[in-house]
Amino acid sequence: MLNVGKRGVVFILLVVFVFSIMQIPKGYSTETNAREKALTFIENVLPIDSSRYLITLRSYGVSELPDIGSYKQTDAGLGETVTYTLKTADSVVDVICAIKNDVLYSCNVYVVNGSIIADRSYDDTIDAVKSFLGKYQTYSNLDQTEMIGMLSNVDPTKNATINSGSLKLIVTHKDLSGTVFGDSINFCWVRTFNGCDYPAVNLVFRDGVFSSIIDQHAIYSIGDTAVNISKEKAIEIAMDYTKNYSYYMSDDIVISDFNVTEDKTTASLVPLARKSNVLYPYWSVMLYLNQTYPGSINALYVGVWADSGEVFFCQHQGTGGNLLPDTNSNSETHTLPTSPESGVTLLEAGTAITMITVVLAVIAVVAVILKRRK
Repeated sequence: MLNVGKRGVVFILLVVFVFSIMQIPKGYSTETNAREKALTFIENVLPIDSSRYLITLRSYGVSELPDIGSYKQTDAGLGETVTYTLKTADSVVDVICAIKNDVLYSCNVYVVNGSIIADRSYDDTIDAVKSFLGKYQTYSNLDQTEMIGMLSNVDPTKNATINSGSLKLIVTHKDLSGTVFGDSINFCWVRTFNGCDYPAVNLVFRDGVFSSIIDQHAIYSIGDTAVNISKEKAIEIAMDYTKNYSYYMSDDIVISDFNVTEDKTTASLVPLARKSNVLYPYWSVMLYLNQTYPGSINALYVGVWADSGEVFFCQHQGTGGNLLPDTNSNSETHTLPTSPESGVTLLEAGTAITMITVVLAVIAVVAVILKRRK
């Protein structure tokens, strides 16, 4: 048996100590945090009796919104997506949670089989919404008192708009029973400043059961709400900017000199993250062209900051879709591959293998040193 000696023991203990304080790779730590936040949300906020379900991780992914023309996405374009499957003999439910900057801001529930087992019985949809917001307030530490109060005397089967200071509640009911959309009721709260609506919370219930939530004010703050540029001025700025705008086709063919149909021009005041996760108002100007240009282009889309009048974005496009991504979007999700036998991600497995390799290397070094001492 190898006689290590006192110095050898001290050396080994020192190595073990250094190894013990080694940090787990950041990606692993981030994934673990995201999993825990999603699981806590499922167990403590969703109106689902989670104790009745077997809950298993289905996937973890990282999403990133693409840059748009010269406009570069900030960190607000980054996010994580965690999917859990809840299963009983008669009910299978997928829960998809989106997380940004360590904050869970979105959750979607999809019934795969059977129906959701609720945590308790509710009097009606409004009762279920109030209960959910109460639990969500405890989870998020975000005050939902004013939002809950605006639900009083609301008939969820009728479309309505309710104002309370700068806060506005828009209730939209669409009965699509018999389809995958079901009898859907959307509760959307927004903050309005100088004509610009800043999304706060969007909550959807289908067939009286929770379906989804997107909480924008959990991850975005509102910056300067000043609107110094009028709609007409924004259109004028956009028109002037596009006089020098051009795009390339194959073989370096330059397309320019666009003719705009002015009477079809539209401009909307909407918010966008400009500094990290801070929202500012900008004019979204759509200039429709009087003909279709190469590449099936029939419109120019221009972004003009409402406070300064600066054009920060211009892009050619075929109409029929909004080029700027909605801040609710999760973009593309890349799922980490897993071991089919264990469900452990390759990242976790790689971490374990690395640690084992380090331990074996340390032991080998110690053995060589002791052998030379002898």
